Amino acid sequence: MKRLKTLIAALALASTAPIASAIEIIVPAYFYPSWMPEHNEWHQLTWAAQQGADVAAIMNPGNGPGAASNSDYVTSVSAFRAAGGKVLGYVYTCYGINLCTSEVPATRSTSEVVADAQKYANWYGVDGVFLDEMATQPSALPFYQTVSDSLRAAHPGWDIVGNPGVTPMAGYAALADTMMSFEGSYASFINGPFLSGLTNAAATGAIVHSVATVEQMHEVMDLARQAGLGAIYITDGTMASGNPYLHLPSYWAAEVAAATAPVPEPAQAALLAAGLGVLALARRRRRVA
Repeated sequence: MKRLKTLIAALALASTAPIASAIEIIVPAYFYPSWMPEHNEWHQLTWAAQQGADVAAIMNPGNGPGAASNSDYVTSVSAFRAAGGKVLGYVYTCYGINLCTSEVPATRSTSEVVADAQKYANWYGVDGVFLDEMATQPSALPFYQTVSDSLRAAHPGWDIVGNPGVTPMAGYAALADTMMSFEGSYASFINGPFLSGLTNAAATGAIVHSVATVEQMHEVMDLARQAGLGAIYITDGTMASGNPYLHLPSYWAAEVAAATAPVPEPAQAALLAAGLGVLALARRRRRVA
């Protein structure tokens, strides 16, 4: 009887264990698609899509779509999409309240955001938009509501990805298909409160930089999948370099493999099957006795 009670307790514990899930890789592809194959990291993105990875690349020709269509981007974007990848156009939004950096104009209107998104559609046939520098406070919500409504009306099939980098306040989640609610270092991801505060993991993503080793990458990936995150990007790029997204991580192939690894059978299902077998055997023995 004691063994049966122990087994039942173990089954109850297993029923609350997290289950690893498949995950999309959303890559800040802020590197130029050189016409020289050995220098074109977009080829590695295409390879990842060919492996069956659910991968989206954020293109960013010039802190936005740039002044005109670029033939190098057209070629690489087309090849990547043909392999099954998705492309998102990078559009900055100044946090909705004109808090732009000194690198861009000091103000940003909703019409300018929508116009940049339309350029990506016209020039590259993208699959969606990546809204960077997204605000989180209630006062900026009307700005993003207007942007979201306009984009959904003009491009009903697009994926809208918002990047506040932190968890936004109520009302923002409905404005994007995926909200990148974490952008920070390996240490902050592992030790911070982000994972414990998730409320809609499947529509939430994280961008994690300064992940120095393959072992650390697997740690981050395992935590993300167990938490049920919808999207992730992990890189060994660091803020000390000025921009951690100028290249793919040195362990890119391993990251793709980790993201596309078959989802394991839930441990609790296997334990339940074993437990039921033990219970049945115990009952049979009691009947015989």
